[in-house]
Amino acid sequence: MSRGRYLSLEEARKSGQLERFAAEHYKTGDAAKFDALTKAMASGKPTEEAGTSTAVGSANCNETPPRQDK
Repeated sequence: MSRGRYLSLEEARKSGQLERFAAEHYKTGDAAKFDALTKAMASGKPTEEAGTSTAVGSANCNETPPRQDK
């Protein structure tokens, strides 16, 4: 058991008190965006939004030095 004022996440999971934990650690945010993010991470599928860089977009990038073993 924790000796502090608040319930720890591990303690809340073990004792089934996640609602209490959530109430004690309240933060504001966009619930819809959070749900979409967690669903995307759990599904393992890429989102339909544009990804990071592409070959065309990074063609003029000189930040990575060429390999020396070629």
